Amino acid sequence: MSLGRARLLVAGYFVAMLLAVVWPGAVPASRVEPVILGLPFAFFWPALWVAVSVPVLWWLDRQEGRHRRGGPALPQPPGMEVED
Repeated sequence: MSLGRARLLVAGYFVAMLLAVVWPGAVPASRVEPVILGLPFAFFWPALWVAVSVPVLWWLDRQEGRHRRGGPALPQPPGMEVED
């Protein structure tokens, strides 16, 4: 996958996240029930989007690491090297 396409997909995710957690996109999620992990649904909904952004940004970092000289963005521990 090209780096530009990966960045575009991540930007699309963050636009979807923005629309899902602000008014009027969050109106369907603005309720107390059900309670998930001890949180009202209105609190759980944005927390879910933030939690999903962690693997999304990790994936983007891996994609950018492949396009930089030197391979992955961060050195990997022994036995955990990324193979292309």
